[in-house]
Amino acid sequence: MDSELTTSLDLLERRLTLMRQLASSLEQAQTSVVRSDLRGIDNHTVRQRDLCEALSQLEGEARRREVSAGKNKNDQQKDDPMGLRMTENAISPEVRQRRKSLAEELVRVELQVSQLNRVYAGLLRRAQRTLQIFLRVLAGSGNTYAAPKHSAAIAPPSIQEVSHV
Repeated sequence: MDSELTTSLDLLERRLTLMRQLASSLEQAQTSVVRSDLRGIDNHTVRQRDLCEALSQLEGEARRREVSAGKNKNDQQKDDPMGLRMTENAISPEVRQRRKSLAEELVRVELQVSQLNRVYAGLLRRAQRTLQIFLRVLAGSGNTYAAPKHSAAIAPPSIQEVSHV
């Protein structure tokens, strides 16, 4: 039971760490979009993809652990997103409190990631619309804009000074 508890807390902590990193990357990516930093956007997109893959692997690990422990998937509690439910009597109050605080923090960070993701998606949609506008302007200007002709420089007219005194 002790190793199972340690594994459960470890999975919860790893998920929390990955979600915090994802939140940080989303915040930085928003800054890159606002600054039109294409390299930064690309780097954060790759980083976010890697974090999502790691989260997916972690969920798979939690499911395998759940199946190997013989737990029924329908028994999973809503406040236990990683399927780490344990008998309350088998857990000390300190560990129970730690698990509860980790789960609460995870829920808070997941909500933050969800909000950051919505904002980031909105910024990307706006950037895409702006790009489409520029592309339409550029495509339309090719038909109507003629390059200026190079003519001889026009000499400024000579102005005579007149004295009114």
